[in-house]
Amino acid sequence: MEERKRGNPAGPTNEHVAANLRRARQSSGVDLRELSARVAAAGRKISPSALSKIETGDRRVDVDDLATLAYALETTPAALLIPREGGTAPTGVPPGFVPEEVRSWMQGKVKFTTDDLVRYWTDEAHICQGYIFRFKELIRGRESMTPPSGRWVTPTDVLEDRLARQRERLAFISHRLLELDPMGAPIEETEIHGWE
Repeated sequence: MEERKRGNPAGPTNEHVAANLRRARQSSGVDLRELSARVAAAGRKISPSALSKIETGDRRVDVDDLATLAYALETTPAALLIPREGGTAPTGVPPGFVPEEVRSWMQGKVKFTTDDLVRYWTDEAHICQGYIFRFKELIRGRESMTPPSGRWVTPTDVLEDRLARQRERLAFISHRLLELDPMGAPIEETEIHGWE
């Protein structure tokens, strides 16, 4: 006879919470006893040994604990839930979403529907276009001016690097939008706002 197990095993989201909790606690210089005291002051009880088990993935965190831990560490529940770059997707999220979409979904910025993802990426393209326009204007202005004395000015090569990164991002966004909506038009650098 097969042994009956209760509940589902811990999944990737539990691993993300464990790693993020440890990282947040250590970066804030808080030991397990101090975190336990902070949690107790917020109205929950989690012993230092239970916190250690959470950080190693041996104990799950319920939503009330998650909210309290985030509060005690002066972070957000989303920051404890979101996988690190290159990490596995959260429990229940099928493959095919890019990491930025997963982070934005967990932060409540987007839903996993085609229409909302298209809206999200279109908004991001507009933001990216704004940066491109601004960096181009700053670079053009640099070519025709002498730096003001006594003021620190961002070097032109730094602006050119930032411009290149925004152009790469815009190319990525255009590609992602075409994946989501193959009938849509690719986004070009000058199409959104009609600059240049």
